[in-house]
Amino acid sequence: MPNKHATKPRSISRRQTVHLGLGWATGLALGGAFQISVAQAPVASPTRGATYDRPEMLIDADRLAGFRSDPAPILVGFMPELDFAKDHIPGSVQLDWPVLEVTDTSDESIAHWREQTSQTLASLGITRDRPVAAYDAGTLFAARLWWILHYLGHEDNHVVNGGLAAWQQTAHETTTGATPAAVAASPAAKSFHVTPRADVLAQLDELRARLDDPGVAIVDARTPEEYTAGHIPGAVNINYPRNAVAETPLFWKPADELRAMYEEAGITPDKRVIPYCSTGVRSAVTFFTLRLIGFQDVGLYTGSWQEWGNRPDTPKTEGDQP
Repeated sequence: MPNKHATKPRSISRRQTVHLGLGWATGLALGGAFQISVAQAPVASPTRGATYDRPEMLIDADRLAGFRSDPAPILVGFMPELDFAKDHIPGSVQLDWPVLEVTDTSDESIAHWREQTSQTLASLGITRDRPVAAYDAGTLFAARLWWILHYLGHEDNHVVNGGLAAWQQTAHETTTGATPAAVAASPAAKSFHVTPRADVLAQLDELRARLDDPGVAIVDARTPEEYTAGHIPGAVNINYPRNAVAETPLFWKPADELRAMYEEAGITPDKRVIPYCSTGVRSAVTFFTLRLIGFQDVGLYTGSWQEWGNRPDTPKTEGDQP
């Protein structure tokens, strides 16, 4: 069938595509930066005591504020520069997903991306022997940085549950402006040693070869509107914001709710699960969630619809059914 996404005007940037998807999904007003309104009544973070299989993937704002171990974690505000300048956790460095984007999953492209990404991470002082805590401004996109670090072999890697809003809600100090020069320059590493985990990356050739494999489940993390316009055959649609609670701060839902949601859609731990979206950012949230609740075999298709939808040799399906 015709691929409507493949013919959309090139004047729509990848960032706009992701931001539009977020707006459709959550009803946020998109005026360049995201407008986040914190709920009046405090919402308790479910991280502590939650029945996640891998609770260490998340870190509470209070626990982060009281972090006393050596070395202290590198804090990364994973958001656009303008949003970071308006408000961020003191001592943070700023990074955003377009800098680390890869939507061509050929071996050559992935190898080049690994090299470039390792240099970017090293320039921020991120090394394999220092913990990282990433947070966002209400997008859940810190999970994208988590996936990148996880793929590259970083073990001590966490997402702040609830993001910047959770930090603010617990009355912790924030600051404005760009990353201070002293933070940005120290301690810069010469390189970030990469030990890629091939199993957590799904490439186009694998996905194309396994479309009819009953042991594979494909999850489209985009909005229902995007899914209906065109999707990978066999994919089920679970819009990525459904992994979190509806009110700000956007804490991850309890594990039993998440397991039930995926099981109802036929996404079970006995399968290899391949999430995708438009550019691999929103679907990284899906990847993160599935790993959080105990799924073992999950591979993020980072090329996503940007790669699949724009190729003439890949099958596409329209409508609201797989």
